[in-house]
Amino acid sequence: MPKETFFNLPDDKRNLIINAAMEEFSKAGYNTASINQICRNSAIPKGSFYQYFTDKLDLYVYIMTLAIEEKIRFFSAAIMEFHNLTLLDQFRLLFIKGMEFAKKHPQYAALGEQFSKENDGTAKLAVITEGNRQSETLFIQMINNAKATGEIDSKVDTSALSLLLQSLNSAVNQYMIDKFGDISYEHAKEDINRFVDSLLNIIFNGIRKKSN
Repeated sequence: MPKETFFNLPDDKRNLIINAAMEEFSKAGYNTASINQICRNSAIPKGSFYQYFTDKLDLYVYIMTLAIEEKIRFFSAAIMEFHNLTLLDQFRLLFIKGMEFAKKHPQYAALGEQFSKENDGTAKLAVITEGNRQSETLFIQMINNAKATGEIDSKVDTSALSLLLQSLNSAVNQYMIDKFGDISYEHAKEDINRFVDSLLNIIFNGIRKKSN
């Protein structure tokens, strides 16, 4: 996380640094992104940068966390709006809402697109860890609501199912990258919907052969 000195900056200066960092990290991988460029674009001396952040990784994780938090807020609002849907349909809805989020927040979407290509293991793990922590709250809320309505067995381990749904989300993103080269959802909507439905069917109906 940034140092206290960063949060003590005036809003306009703090936002200038955030916007410069978002711009840089949305078009360059972690290793090639330039702190010098971020400093130039935000009009701060490089020495000041280290008064605000420990290092580039500190800034990178912070910027990615801002995007994650905004996306979680967007999804949480959607789930509240469609709270009467089943858990299965709510989870499917998240992928549909992902398209809306990308259109509404193109810079966050660009960050996500660049992150999907990230090959620095340390940076990627740090962001994934934070992303899982943020999304866990949303998934637990969805699961507990489904338990309260009797849709799923109250004995189901909430944490285990939350982890499974987080893994499913990651698996779909990886599938999109492997098959289509990016995580853009709209151009492959039908294909992705079929894949998501197949995964959800396994989770909700199991793999055991059904008797006639």
